[in-house]
Amino acid sequence: MAKKITKDMTVGSTARQIFLFAIPFLIGNLFQQFYNIADMVIVGRTMNPLAYAAVGSTSSLVWFASGAIQALTVGFSVVTAHHFGAKNEENIKKSFASAIGLSAVISIAVSVVCVLLARPMLEILRTPANLVDDAYNYIVWIFAGLIATALFNLLSNMIRALGDSRTPLYFLIIACVINIILDIVFIKFCNMGTAGAGVATVVAQLVSGILCIVYIVKKHPMLHIKAKHFKHDFEMAKSLLKIGIPMAFLNMVLSVGAIVVQFVTNGFGDVYVSSQVTGSKIETFVTQPLLSFGSAVSVFAAQNYGAKKYSRVLDGSRKTILMSYAWSIIAALILLPAGKLIIRLIAGDVDDTVVNNAYMYILINTALTFILSPLIIYKNVLQAVGKTTWTMISGFTEIVGRAGMAMLVILFVSKGLVSEAGGFVIICLANPTAWLFGLLTVLVDYILLKKKFKRLISAQKDESPDGSFTVAEAKEEN
Repeated sequence: MAKKITKDMTVGSTARQIFLFAIPFLIGNLFQQFYNIADMVIVGRTMNPLAYAAVGSTSSLVWFASGAIQALTVGFSVVTAHHFGAKNEENIKKSFASAIGLSAVISIAVSVVCVLLARPMLEILRTPANLVDDAYNYIVWIFAGLIATALFNLLSNMIRALGDSRTPLYFLIIACVINIILDIVFIKFCNMGTAGAGVATVVAQLVSGILCIVYIVKKHPMLHIKAKHFKHDFEMAKSLLKIGIPMAFLNMVLSVGAIVVQFVTNGFGDVYVSSQVTGSKIETFVTQPLLSFGSAVSVFAAQNYGAKKYSRVLDGSRKTILMSYAWSIIAALILLPAGKLIIRLIAGDVDDTVVNNAYMYILINTALTFILSPLIIYKNVLQAVGKTTWTMISGFTEIVGRAGMAMLVILFVSKGLVSEAGGFVIICLANPTAWLFGLLTVLVDYILLKKKFKRLISAQKDESPDGSFTVAEAKEEN
């Protein structure tokens, strides 16, 4: 049974494998966005537009904490994927056991700190006074439930590391459905307000995490661990943290830039908050396929790196970028005529100013995703092969891009050089500027990696004088 539900990506067509493996990621990521946006939409339609803006105003802080936990578990699963590619079942179990312990400790620590600092963080961000209470009631539950976030994401990512990307999708869909149902029950019938949306999210993740446990017990013997696998293994813990911590830190660093942008937007009042929140939510739907390709090529690269098939790593990277560009063109063709309709479907009965601002936001960001595509692919490939230093540095350069644009807004508006509307245009350019700075940073390291892999490929050819190695790989890549 394990052979049927796991996926060995070290053989076969690179483009086909990555594309097919990305589809469950894509559907899952889209449901993740529905999952995230459900809180806002249901709150807005069952309560009021201010509650909608309040939940939306917490997005950057939620990304800071929850996103860091998610990135940490992705990093841990990369190590497991290495061992899967190397066909080392004992190390698969050891890495899984160590990841469980580390995830529990880190998520609980982050949860405690974030709960204690939730209200001060909202106030520092200049969250409008008429939004603070609802925002706090929502986000404090999200922070309190970070252990559930860690449980669901760790188990899902470990299942994906073995090449099974479909099952986590099913559990994510279940979580989405549970979240929507509980949102309606807690908000409309139990009158829990925005707190109900937060509780619904945590419960949904917890249930799906438990389902992952049941599935692993029944279907994935490679992840069946015993007490001996939990014995302290310094080298294994070190290898997990070497990739997991930089990925989590990178997410936190990136979110700081988003927090700075949120700080500036909050100062413009609830209309611009709603505009930016709505625009960014729709933007995430545009970028999800790009992130899905990135997740797929990460597992692909990790397995092939573990199997020392370096030419497949490079070939997969190139073809994934081309697939990402194709999606960017499709997204632009969809949003140009239908963007405003989509905005109203999400935001409901909002002012025309909100609609026009959000439309401008999504058009600018969608048009410039050709910068984001290679950034995502190169980052994921570098992280998959254990090169995390430059990807972490790229996070700082992205902060410079986002925060720099935000500071320009403050300077220009305070000096009267531009109006608040003009300042919002600059805010729309914050993400693309960050993408450009990040791409220029990781591009250097990827070029060095490419040169290194080409040397290793040449060495492998020398070790196989009859050419059997290259012939085999050529067949796999066609």
